This record gives sequence, structure tokens and C-alpha cells, in this order.
Amino acid sequence: MKNNYWRILIFMLTFAGSDLSLANSFKSYPANKSDSTSRHPIIELTKTGNKSQDFLELDTSGLNNLKANTLTVYKNNPVLQPSEKGKWDSGALGSMTVLRVGKIFHLYYEAWGVRGANASRSDYLTLQIGHATSGDGLHWEKDPENPVLMKGTRDDWDLDGAWDPFVLYEDGIFKMWYGGGANNHCDWGYAVSNDGVHFVKKGRISHLGDVEDDHIVHDRASGCYFMYYWDRKHEPKGLFRARSLNETDFDFTHAEPVIIEGLKNTAMYKFTHVTQVNGQWQMFFGEFIRPGCKGCNIGFATSFDGLNWKMKKADLLQGQDGEVIQVSKDLYFLYYGPDGYFDQAGCDIRVAFFRGIRKNKFKH
Repeated sequence: MKNNYWRILIFMLTFAGSDLSLANSFKSYPANKSDSTSRHPIIELTKTGNKSQDFLELDTSGLNNLKANTLTVYKNNPVLQPSEKGKWDSGALGSMTVLRVGKIFHLYYEAWGVRGANASRSDYLTLQIGHATSGDGLHWEKDPENPVLMKGTRDDWDLDGAWDPFVLYEDGIFKMWYGGGANNHCDWGYAVSNDGVHFVKKGRISHLGDVEDDHIVHDRASGCYFMYYWDRKHEPKGLFRARSLNETDFDFTHAEPVIIEGLKNTAMYKFTHVTQVNGQWQMFFGEFIRPGCKGCNIGFATSFDGLNWKMKKADLLQGQDGEVIQVSKDLYFLYYGPDGYFDQAGCDIRVAFFRGIRKNKFKH
């Protein structure tokens, strides 16, 4: 059965060999009058003056007091919750991707229509993929077109569920890699959209049978796409990386194992989020203990080849299935699931803030 393991705490944070200066001025804005439950300020996004930067400056009085190099949990969590009973996403929320296109944040997430206290096959068969948007990364609105990627029908390979979305925005196209199926019939698929809402499935791209937890890196230097994923057949050492010259033709036959030096040999570590910063590969990963990932931590590792890693810190934060996005020059939002709620009923999505970073040094 598909065990959709939250990709944990992926920050894109460390800039090897350099310190990030902290912004000193934030503008104040009134509470969001359209949200009667809001007790925090709106965030205003403005274009940075430096055209070489590919992010938006964030101004908010609510984040003035963040400590440098410290992860701060948002006091008004959660930012996205399951819907009321009977809706397509009323059971639980799961793995997500967060990205920003222009001034709009996009969050793609898996969700259960039904999620009981005890795991059952029928619950997993309700998994589909939804979409939410936000102007500030904190106040989210679910897409009325949800689910934007439905599970298949009739004889489709993904008839038994659609889950684990990972999305890149390239060349004006939203590119989604996702998991489909259940039990030992879990594989990867690919879909595209021009508007981020209406996706067209391009078919199944693997025949592996026991996979989950995908993350894609597009290495511009080589032109290759790299998929990091978990293969249950090889537990506890289930991390692998496959290569492709395009979005779909991954060579899973020659996929290579991913090694993280410095971790316990008998423990499982997955939920990878991998980035490249100034020629260095950086990974945020998560410890995994069934069921629910109770007490599991997120860690950080570095590498020079993307395969052989050295653990730098193993306990950044307790939680699961994290996703990080850089919001301004020295500010990051980390979206994650609460501790002990991996694949559990009622799981929601939360956020923490990280402001500033020193090379390989973290506080929490």
C-alpha cells in the first residue's frame, strides 16, 4: 500500500560559504478584514529592486521579531485544514509542493476523502490532488476546481489514487510529477498545465511498483532531471536517484542508491528535498518511523555529487513532510505536517519561518 511519506523540511536555505544579512525594516499592515478569524497582519509582496534576484521582497510587521538563524513556528497554525465531512478532502491532508509564480503562491497537496482512525485500503483509494492559492503564503484559498488532479477511472493505471505531487514551473508550464496506485502497484506519472489548475495527464513514467515520496531537481548545467524517491522494496535503505534528459524518460533500471553518512544504519531516512547552491548539493531529509512519524526529526546534509551525503544536523525540527520556499532575500517559509500525523486522520498543513542562515549552522 502506498505510504505517502512527507518530504521533510526542505529549505533551500544554506548558501555555502556566505552569510545572509537580515532585513531590518518591515512595513505594518492592518489585519485582513475579509477574514474574521485573522489576528495577524497581511503580508505585502513587492518586486525586489535587484533585477538579478528571482524572488519577491516580503514586508510584514508580524515577522519583525524573528531571531536570526532560528526556525520559528507560526502561532496561528494551521494554514490549511481538511474540509468538512463529505468533501473530497475531508479526511486528511498530506504531501505538498509550494511554489510562487509572479505574486501568487501555489500549494499542491494530496488529500484523503476519507481517513479513519485505523488505516484501511478503502481510505487510500480516496487520495487525490488539490490546489490552493495565496497572496501572502499564510492565507490560503482552496481552488473551486479541486481536485485539480483526480485519480484515474476504469482501466487507468492510477485508478487507485493520485498522491505525492511535486510541481515545477518552467517555460510557462506547470509540470507535475505524482504518484498513482496503491499497495505494490504504486508508480510515477506526469501531468502538465498552462494555468496551474487544468492538468493534462501525460501517462505513467515508471513500472517499479513500490515507490513513494518523489522530488525533482532540474540540473541546468547538465540539462538532466534527477528524481529522488523512496523504494519500499529496499527498506531500510530505500533512497534512490534516477536520471533523465527530459521530464519523463527516467532510467530507473540504473537508479543509484543515495547514502547519507553519519546516520544510524538501521533507521529509515527519507522525505528528501534536494537543491543545488553555489555548486554544492544540499538535502533536507526526514527520519521515518511507522506509524505516523511520531517524534521523528528533520535533518540536513550536503554533497558534492548528489549521491554521497554527509549529515550536518539530524534534529532541526519535529514534524513531517516539509516544503520550503524562499520568500525574500533572507526569509523562508517552511510548510509541514504536525508531529505524529503522517498519513493520519485530520492531518493539516502548518508553517514555520526561517530568517537568515550561516553555513551549516541551524538553531531550532
